[in-house]
Amino acid sequence: MNKTRVHILGASGFVGNSLYKNFSADSDFDVKGYSSQDCNLLFYNSVSLTLPRFNSDDVVIMASSITRLKENSLESMTKNIKMADNISRFIKENLPGQFIFLSTADVYGINPTLPIHEKLLPNPNDHYAISKLSSEFILKSTCSNKGIPLLTLRLSGMYGNGDDGISTINRLVKSAINGKIILANNGLDRRDFFYVDDLHKLIKEGIDKRTDLTVNVATGENYSIGEIAELIKFLFSGKVSVEYEERKDSGKRIGEMRFDTKLLGEIFPKIRFTDIKSGLSFYIQKQKIKWQK
Repeated sequence: MNKTRVHILGASGFVGNSLYKNFSADSDFDVKGYSSQDCNLLFYNSVSLTLPRFNSDDVVIMASSITRLKENSLESMTKNIKMADNISRFIKENLPGQFIFLSTADVYGINPTLPIHEKLLPNPNDHYAISKLSSEFILKSTCSNKGIPLLTLRLSGMYGNGDDGISTINRLVKSAINGKIILANNGLDRRDFFYVDDLHKLIKEGIDKRTDLTVNVATGENYSIGEIAELIKFLFSGKVSVEYEERKDSGKRIGEMRFDTKLLGEIFPKIRFTDIKSGLSFYIQKQKIKWQK
């Protein structure tokens, strides 16, 4: 029986690297990872010369993007859209068995109707979110016309090994290691975070079914940043102080992210997310080891 070949674009980034490691350890798959040094998606020549000619045994996962934290400008938006356009152009002539695009729940904007669900109209409010939504449309058009199953995953907050300076959880834990956590908006903002390694399990199930749809990826449970900080404090045996401040950036980001995960549960009934306490405990152990080196 032929193994499914998984090609991960953006394999050097936080999420892409997690997927690369997990799929590499999975005997059901042959995995190839591409960083921007291997395959620069901004240039079609690089794409066409680097990527193989796909067939029905191939699954392409696009984790490549210029993230909001790296740059959130008209230029970065244009580059993200260009990358989607180039890979879209390539798969028109080299049809994979499935394409998986990692998008973001930020496409719903800063003040969406809660709970957030897939039928909610997107309302992106910054360059990064616009680039992700535009990329969704580009890829959907191509995949629909060519009969390629397209699984678009709109990701909520993530944390896990390799998220240095990227996730809210990372910043909280790093502050805890230094002895003090300071929270804006009195820690009242609420978020839905999942452990990044859980994404591999979900995508594996999507590959098995050749799932073709757009779905939000979230646990369905949200916690205030204050609650998470207090849990981190507990996991540090209380040797951390937590201080609260009034919001200084009012109106810039949504105060609450709460998801309706009914569709996710129907399409991926096997998925079981790591609970926040277990995930944080495992994550903190990893980070302590790393920062003590």
